[in-house]
Amino acid sequence: MPAKLKFSPKGFLDFFGKTIFDVTQNQNHSLELTGYKYKSDKIPDEFDGFRIIHLSDMHNCVYGKEADDLLRKVKNNKPDIIVITGDSFDSRRRQYFDSLDIIKKLTSIASVYFVTGNHEELCPELKEIFLPHIKEYGVNILDCETKELKRGNASIYLSGISDFTSFAIGMGLLEKALDKNLDCEELDAMKDAFREKLTSFADKKPDGFNILLSHRPEMNDAYSANNFDLVFCGHAHGGQFRIPPLGAIYSPGQGFLPKYSEGPHLFGNTTMIVSRGLGNSSFPIRINNRPEIVVCELHK
Repeated sequence: MPAKLKFSPKGFLDFFGKTIFDVTQNQNHSLELTGYKYKSDKIPDEFDGFRIIHLSDMHNCVYGKEADDLLRKVKNNKPDIIVITGDSFDSRRRQYFDSLDIIKKLTSIASVYFVTGNHEELCPELKEIFLPHIKEYGVNILDCETKELKRGNASIYLSGISDFTSFAIGMGLLEKALDKNLDCEELDAMKDAFREKLTSFADKKPDGFNILLSHRPEMNDAYSANNFDLVFCGHAHGGQFRIPPLGAIYSPGQGFLPKYSEGPHLFGNTTMIVSRGLGNSSFPIRINNRPEIVVCELHK
């Protein structure tokens, strides 16, 4: 007869404690590097091996003493440029000092390019302080603007667009959008305004290899319709919880079981890479979804 299993309070507490430690520390404060090699015939020979580090959704989080862990990993991967796709601070906590300090230090590693997310746009009083500061540090803030990146006699092009919540103030929707957490009937109007703005801008983009920075992956139809080659997005927080075999559980803007929570997605000739992000917002814990630094290397 098999021996009866005995319940061990100490064993249970040890297991429970280790699980809690793993979730709260390793899974929420241990940075993961994710590398992608992107190949295209449109990439000039001079840009073969060009390395882009993509950061998103910091939400004023810090990794290591004074962000040493984050900054060391970024520096060690020798980026040619660093791109940041919004939500650097959190409008709910209304603090931005740590992210400001991190971005300042990032500019000493490589040129930094930035677009706003919904948290910057829905907190205009902090945005009006934050953006001038990072611009003073040398950060390129892009909103329907294109920068030519040159190597030798060759060029590629980097553009950016602000989050569609930038239309909330002009439409008189700021308070309603905040009160309803963007779950308002005018949401489609903001998305349509975003599509129109992007199309008007994209019609003038130069010939060649074109990269776009934009906060939201759920606007992928607009990116592919305007023939951007490579798009970097965030916002989805990796689905917050990732449970095999279901994958991502919930992402803002996409709801339950989101399609675009991480990684590369192909839409015609457009590749969109979604970062799981670095910080958390309304829900403070991730499961099976470590904070992420994306490293994308371009190849001919």
